[in-house]
Amino acid sequence: MDPTRISTHVGVKHCSLCQGDTEYYCYGCRQDLCIQCKKLHVVDLSSKHHTVTSYAEKMKYPPKQVKSSQSQDPKQVISAQYQDPEHELCVMPFTEHRLHEFQPPVWLSPQEHSEIQRRLYSDMIYHLRGETIYYRSVLLEGLRHDRETGHNAVTIRGQSKAVKRGQGLKDLIDDVLAGDLEDRCIIQKTRMTRHMTKLLRYYHRYEQLSETMETRPIKFLRIMTKKHSLRKDDMKPIIKMLVNLMKEIRLVPSGIPRRAGVEDLLTLLSSPVLQKSPLVTGVKHCHHISCVTPDLVWVSDVDNIILTDTATGKKLNILEDSLEADSGIHTVNCEGKLIYINEEFNIIKLCNDMKTTTTLIKHTDTTWKPVCVYCSPSSGDLLVGMWRYDTHTFISTGKVMRYDNTGKHKQTIPHNDNTPHTLYERPWYLTENNNGDVLVSDLNRCAVVVTSGEGVHRFSYTGPPSGSRLGLQGICTDVMSHILVCDCNYPPTVQMLDRDGQFLSYVLTRQTPGMDYIHVPQGLSYDVTTHAIWIGSNNNNTMSVCRYIKRHLQLTDVKEHHSDFDEEQG
Repeated sequence: MDPTRISTHVGVKHCSLCQGDTEYYCYGCRQDLCIQCKKLHVVDLSSKHHTVTSYAEKMKYPPKQVKSSQSQDPKQVISAQYQDPEHELCVMPFTEHRLHEFQPPVWLSPQEHSEIQRRLYSDMIYHLRGETIYYRSVLLEGLRHDRETGHNAVTIRGQSKAVKRGQGLKDLIDDVLAGDLEDRCIIQKTRMTRHMTKLLRYYHRYEQLSETMETRPIKFLRIMTKKHSLRKDDMKPIIKMLVNLMKEIRLVPSGIPRRAGVEDLLTLLSSPVLQKSPLVTGVKHCHHISCVTPDLVWVSDVDNIILTDTATGKKLNILEDSLEADSGIHTVNCEGKLIYINEEFNIIKLCNDMKTTTTLIKHTDTTWKPVCVYCSPSSGDLLVGMWRYDTHTFISTGKVMRYDNTGKHKQTIPHNDNTPHTLYERPWYLTENNNGDVLVSDLNRCAVVVTSGEGVHRFSYTGPPSGSRLGLQGICTDVMSHILVCDCNYPPTVQMLDRDGQFLSYVLTRQTPGMDYIHVPQGLSYDVTTHAIWIGSNNNNTMSVCRYIKRHLQLTDVKEHHSDFDEEQG
């Protein structure tokens, strides 16, 4: 065969973002990535939870078809779930402790066992490069800043201190050297010379005596062991100098690790961005949302609570025994398990099999009805908003009950239920801030009522500076301790406050691109993984993901190459 006739044309894949050479592939957004784009992709908040693998890995371990969870053979279902790189198991980070505890099913083949272990270790790698490396890079950037600015700071402040301390030391030395030091040295030298001469004389004398008679040179030994020191008057200046120098010594604690605060890791976008607006099958409205992962959320209307996969649009589970209310009737605990209020006003926890339930709090006091619930991510406590209505006085009253994770009562806000009070009238949604504050969206009072963790009233937010009255619905807080609330009054908005109730900005308004999908925002949930908020509509079954927080992206070898891309992503 003529070698000149062999075609040399080959297909080269280019990066989907910058036309560089493809080295990685993202299963989450179906994009080819170069090495530089991959570095940014795995730390960006909107894509850090995606599964990214090298192209060689992708070709060696191609994605396998996931069996339906309705299959009759549980072995096939579990095996398919563990082998599929797009399954949720591969997204969740695994610690070394969890890896040691995990035992693959016994019916899997050795090749399948090896595949599962490979996937689990890959998840650790994804977590390290998406979270740990970014965190360390922020610390490194802070060290670089300190190194650049530290020299000048030390020079400016240190010179004056060095001059001051140096002058003090010089004064002490001058005090020691002042006076008749030279004369005292001569006198001391003369005394030492005389003493040494006397020792030599005694030595020769006793040496001669030892040759003629048995003699014990007691006197000689006494002379040798006699202490000869400076006089007390000569020691005073030296002691004074040492004492003054020791006074200048300061103990500086060391070994304290440098830590990056939230403000070092995250910052607010100049303008929020709506990323997607998926439809939720099985509900008519999105009254309340509880986020489990960036793709899995529980959504409720007045009829059902639905677990939906927003990436595929599939309905994964449905609960039909929930309380028929458009309030915050469900939450998710630290383990990702759903906790909700059922139609009998009991607080129920859904188990891992998505079928078995456990009653955490049995409803016994018929005068009070639970209408909203929230699980504290820091303590695991359950906060339950209670409401009662007196048909004789037509007075609506509310309170918040705190329980531990086993359902044991710990606290009541306000403390005294027997006296009339107006702290709450009708709690409809509630949440907890990072500082322990309890925040209640009060439907009747049209206000956000905030108390400290001890139950002391801190403030009530009734609206922005424009003075418009709130039509409050959903409420949540973020990692930066901001308070976000839905206002359903016209024009509907999502507002951001600081932890002390001061209005900061509008996260969403009617002018926000994509806001047309949500005519009236009501449900609100914060995703701790991507730092985005889920907003549910009161008019239809549409949710929207709004991103208003971003990372600083301090990776110096990436940010210059992708400055335009970073601005485009918000």
